[in-house]
Amino acid sequence: MMAQFLGWISTFFQRTFGSMMGYISELFGYLFQKLFDLLELLFRPFFILFAIIFYFFFQLGKLVLLLFMLLLGIGKIFFALVKGIFLTLAGFTFTPSTRNDGAWTNVFNNVVGGLDFYQIDTLAYVLLFLIWFSTAFVAIKLLGSMKGGD
Repeated sequence: MMAQFLGWISTFFQRTFGSMMGYISELFGYLFQKLFDLLELLFRPFFILFAIIFYFFFQLGKLVLLLFMLLLGIGKIFFALVKGIFLTLAGFTFTPSTRNDGAWTNVFNNVVGGLDFYQIDTLAYVLLFLIWFSTAFVAIKLLGSMKGGD
């Protein structure tokens, strides 16, 4: 009889304690959820501001990288232009000892070889035609503008 009484008391306290803990946990869960909702409401403008600032720096970094790539490309073009001028000036003093198809053959073959990698080597032939055509046009225009006998 004592064991039944103690078993009954034990079950009573277990159920009561479990029920009270369930209510307390629901209460704290509700309170913490409302606290988190309030904090989210209060800090949302700051989070948005941080997101805007980080997005600005991200876009600024992309712009700096793009400008760096642009300047690097301009530098490569400038270097190629200077190299071409010096090779042209050096070509004036060149005395060929073997067969030569023209002063620009080696340079043109290098250009075609370089553009072959990008599969635009036919562009080099079109540009060569345009260079020669524009040179002839400018020469004819220059000769046509000269007045003889003065």
